[in-house]
Amino acid sequence: MNVNDKDLVIVRGINDDWFAENFSKLVIYFGGAPQAVPAEDAYYVGLYLEAPISKISHIGIVESIERGKDWANFNLKCIIKLDNQIDPGHPIRKHENWTLQRLKLNTVEIEKLKLIIKTI
Repeated sequence: MNVNDKDLVIVRGINDDWFAENFSKLVIYFGGAPQAVPAEDAYYVGLYLEAPISKISHIGIVESIERGKDWANFNLKCIIKLDNQIDPGHPIRKHENWTLQRLKLNTVEIEKLKLIIKTI
């Protein structure tokens, strides 16, 4: 991975059906058109569940990224359910760049969690 911003979180819009079918695979796919693929690599992927939830409900810790011409797979080490889901104030259709601070996540605790996960 070539991560330039260690606090970057790529927030991906998904629906309930996709979430139920793909949760256990630990892969977040981006593609379909060049603008649908994040330009940057990130250590984190936020999951925005569409209506009726309409909130960022989970964050995934990225283990590796595979990229093709018009697609990218962000392979996750784990997905964590957020205790306090985040309302972005608008729907997220494809993806948006956020930060850990904007998600109000404690960067020190996230770094500790990443260290623990590396031992699993």
